[in-house]
Amino acid sequence: MKLLITAALAASLCIISVSPVLAENIVGSVRAWQYMQADGWKSADGTDNNTLHNALYQADVIGNYPWTKQFLLRARGGGVYYLVDKKTHTVRRLDVKPASGYYADLTSVYQGENRGKGCSFAIIDSQYRLRDEAERDAVVAEDPGKAIELAWQQFSPKVVMTIPDNCANKHQQADLAAKSSEDDRKLQQWVAQQSLVELCRRTGNC
Repeated sequence: MKLLITAALAASLCIISVSPVLAENIVGSVRAWQYMQADGWKSADGTDNNTLHNALYQADVIGNYPWTKQFLLRARGGGVYYLVDKKTHTVRRLDVKPASGYYADLTSVYQGENRGKGCSFAIIDSQYRLRDEAERDAVVAEDPGKAIELAWQQFSPKVVMTIPDNCANKHQQADLAAKSSEDDRKLQQWVAQQSLVELCRRTGNC
């Protein structure tokens, strides 16, 4: 099966032009789950249709590239993530929770350039709300500067999930770079660095 946007997928997704938000490459939105269901999409984890209808109505379509095996759906308003498998025509909710409990703290990025650890979709917990609360408390600390520094150390952004996928070729990478924002490119570089740090930690091959 070719990894291309099928006619069925195009019919069930209302593709619109949207600027990337929080470095996520939003390429369209879901009309409603019943349209996807009518085109043959199913739940991979047994989620009932009513739940999927509520979760995916006007959900953001993220990182749907012709060469990838998967892409992400995100409940509108910065909600939970669902992983869409193009080959099996299934969707499943990703079990990833932000430390603060606020899903808006999460963001995602497609790392399509192989920098030593393959390519993947990565979900990042910015820990923004926890860091913001700690910074507010730091104002009344004995040493505010030190307290703020500790807040950033404790609640710095971290990759909470990676989902392996195909890499982009050089032409596709150039096309993605041309469409990416500066924040998006910085986040991709950061994710790649974090992946190499984790590889170094696990293998000792630094």
